[in-house]
Amino acid sequence: MLGTLRLVLALLVAYSHAGGAIAGFNPGVVAVVCFYLISGYVMTGLLRDHYPDARRIPLFYVDRALRLFPQYLTVAGLTLVWFVTIGRYTAFLQHAPAWPDLVNNLVVVPLNYFMYNGTDKFTLIPPAWSLGAEIQFYLLIPVLLLFRLRMLAFLTGLAVFGAAAWGYLHTDTFGYRLLPGVLLFFLLGSVLYDARQSNRGVAIAAAGMLAAVAFGFVLSQSGHLMSPYNPETLFGLAVGLPLVHFLGKLPQQTWDNRLGDLSYGVFLNHFLIQWAFVGQPLGVRQMVVYLTAAMMLSALIQRLVERPVLRWRRNLRTH
Repeated sequence: MLGTLRLVLALLVAYSHAGGAIAGFNPGVVAVVCFYLISGYVMTGLLRDHYPDARRIPLFYVDRALRLFPQYLTVAGLTLVWFVTIGRYTAFLQHAPAWPDLVNNLVVVPLNYFMYNGTDKFTLIPPAWSLGAEIQFYLLIPVLLLFRLRMLAFLTGLAVFGAAAWGYLHTDTFGYRLLPGVLLFFLLGSVLYDARQSNRGVAIAAAGMLAAVAFGFVLSQSGHLMSPYNPETLFGLAVGLPLVHFLGKLPQQTWDNRLGDLSYGVFLNHFLIQWAFVGQPLGVRQMVVYLTAAMMLSALIQRLVERPVLRWRRNLRTH
């Protein structure tokens, strides 16, 4: 029953990128943290159920590529056509693309390092920096599970995230963007999956929520809480852990899966909707049109692109 949650999170990301805030905070950051928790949860289940040994890990990577890239390349291609045809520059499309720009957008992972390589100067899908973090997690998680290195990786991620939140490392870069810091969120989701059928799941969710609140209090006393995205990442952790635990345990429903199917497309296409159709800033009526258009375009691409590929992914899991 995580599909509806994923759609809500995608809409929050789209809302935040249209200038929306809630109580002065960025809801898109909260949503990304929750996405990371869900990804750790779902990927662990996928590996446990369908790719449990080293021989099948390459098939897991193919599975993930077939999940991410068809819709991503479709939206990126549409955005490139729009940019070349209209020629309107934006904050994320600041110049005509050279071959390195196209390669960076094609392979995605370099976009996660925009603070070092300047890829945000030409990014066809601006939120794709977080997909770069996801892809790196996909490459890593089979190894962590197979060789039982998850706890070591978790402690390392916890140390990096803590150092970033406290300001010893760049808070935004290492506390929200790059894998060494956000690996903590992915792996908490992973641990939740393995504990889902026992009381340990409740204990982990509760302990994580309380730890996030306590750490937030300590940061507030030291003056570090309001560093970029500290409040949002801790809030995302506090609300995301119980949501993922309790919703993940519920039986799957067709309607929930259908709503979840829209989430990835909304995450990918909302900047194109803004640039090509609605612009910024958005009033209430425009915001409704914007979010509705993002869901409609997502449904169209999901039907035309994702569904045919889904058959290939299912075949991978049965061989």
